[in-house]
Amino acid sequence: MEFTQYNCPVCEKKFENGDDIVVCPECGTPHHRECYDSLGRCFYEDKHAEGFSFENLNTEQTENEQKNSQFEDFETILCPVCFHKNPKNAQVCQRCGTDLRAENAHNPQQENGQPNQQGSQYQGMPPFGFSASGMPSFDPLAGMDSKEEVGEGVTAGEAAKFTGKNTQYFSMVFQRLKKFGRGKFGFAAFLFSGIYFLYRKMYGLGIAFSLIVIATNVLATFITLTPEWSAAVRELTTASPNSIVNDPAYAYSLLGKMGYAYLPIILNGVRYLLMLISGLTANRIYYNHSIKRIRRIKDEHRNSSADELNKSLESSGGVNLPLALSFGITTVVISYLCNFFIMTSNITV
Repeated sequence: MEFTQYNCPVCEKKFENGDDIVVCPECGTPHHRECYDSLGRCFYEDKHAEGFSFENLNTEQTENEQKNSQFEDFETILCPVCFHKNPKNAQVCQRCGTDLRAENAHNPQQENGQPNQQGSQYQGMPPFGFSASGMPSFDPLAGMDSKEEVGEGVTAGEAAKFTGKNTQYFSMVFQRLKKFGRGKFGFAAFLFSGIYFLYRKMYGLGIAFSLIVIATNVLATFITLTPEWSAAVRELTTASPNSIVNDPAYAYSLLGKMGYAYLPIILNGVRYLLMLISGLTANRIYYNHSIKRIRRIKDEHRNSSADELNKSLESSGGVNLPLALSFGITTVVISYLCNFFIMTSNITV
């Protein structure tokens, strides 16, 4: 009989092939010979009178392990990315930071660890999800406790009051930044760059980014409309390779014209690079801005009531839609005019 799946009851080490094993003649329990000799008897000798059997003990242990394994599956949530087992109510993976709310929503459970056949209050993709009745549900904190800290001295509830719009998304982003130091790519910031920062009341960055976008667009358009640019492009396209090789002075002059000809492309590249930087950094910038502003507001209202503090958080935070729309419309109009002048210039040429 193979005993490699069992442990010696004395030293609690698993048996291996080649071990010198002694089996109790009364109950059938295997021991390492050394362990049996040192003990001088069977480990379960005091249970022999009760009819103890190692076979029955092994069967009972196997059933318990299977039962515990089933309950463990109900008490944990498996990360779909790194496969780390997290507590069943974890909102993000403790190892990699992956959002686990969707996993929890698809595995609703009762307090006894058994799956809830009726469904939980919030099922489906959070933060909205669907209730057991099929009606859409809404959780403004995306399952977070309002008293949970998302920054030094700042709770999730206070951050939600300050962000105002899209609190579910920012609750998850703030928690991820607090716990793992990693944010998410901001597609809205990528698409709108300076307008997004203005929308979120980060006026300095918003104006700076917007002006750079407008300036690069206008400057690129202005350059393409100049006769010098048209002449430089024409000369580059008609330049003879032999002339460039045989005349160093001519080749050197073409370098300057090449830089001028490609300048609009470089300016457009700067604009797209700025958009990419906005998408990569916007959430972290807004997180730092929010935590700093909330702490300052809390210091200013240290002796104020909770209602006054909440009103101040809501008025200082939130969004500025009119300003964002104004800059957005201005940018679109300028972009349209630039493209119109370029098209008109090409038709004329």
